[in-house]
Amino acid sequence: MALADSNSPSGPVAAAIHRAEVILEALRKRPETYLIGIAGIPGSGKTTLCEVLKDRMPDAVVIPMDGYHLPRSVLDAEGLRRRGAPYTFDAAACRTDMARLAQTRSGSFPTFDHAEKDPRPDMIQVTPSVPLIIVEGIYVLMHDWGLESLFDLRVFLDCDLDVAVERLTLRHVACGISQNEADARHRALTNDRLNSIAILNDGCRERADLVLPG
Repeated sequence: MALADSNSPSGPVAAAIHRAEVILEALRKRPETYLIGIAGIPGSGKTTLCEVLKDRMPDAVVIPMDGYHLPRSVLDAEGLRRRGAPYTFDAAACRTDMARLAQTRSGSFPTFDHAEKDPRPDMIQVTPSVPLIIVEGIYVLMHDWGLESLFDLRVFLDCDLDVAVERLTLRHVACGISQNEADARHRALTNDRLNSIAILNDGCRERADLVLPG
C-alpha cells in the first residue's frame, strides 16, 4: 500500500501522527492485515487519527461506527437524551455488515450526516480492490457487539476521562449539539462520560492489540 508523504504539524494532529506511525509499524509486521478496529472513549481522538491514517494510506477506506446510529425517528425522549449510548446504535446491523465485509471484502456502508443528525445509508462503497479497511468507533471492541474476532488489528486510544470531557465540551458547542458551554459540559458529563465508563468497564482497552495514549 502506498504511503503519502507526511507534514510536520503541531498539537492534536502531531499527536495523531505519532499514533499513526505506531500503527503503520504494526502493519509492516502484519502485512496480511485487512480489517483494523480503532476504539476509544468519546473524545479520545479516533477521528483525527483516522484522518491521519487515511492521509498516509490513501487507498484505505474508513468506516465510522457513527453510521449505525439509530435514526432519531425511532428513539423516544430518553433515547434522544442519551443518544450515543450503546442502545442507541444498531449493533446487529453493524455486526452483520462487518462479518460480510470480512468474508467478501465488499459492501455498502452508512455514514452519519451531522447536519441532519441522522445516518445516511450506502454512502461508503467497498470493492475487493480496497486493500485495507479501518473501522472506528467507541463501541467497536464492546463484547456484546461481537466484532473483536473480525479485526486483524485492534487499537484502543486510552484517554483521561477529564481530558475527554473538556474536549467534548468544546466539540459540542462547535458542532451545534449544545448552544453554550454550560449545556455542552452537562451533556459531556451526563451522557458521554457514562458511555466512557461503560466502555472501560466492558474491557475494551484490554481487548486491544495496541493501546495508545489518546
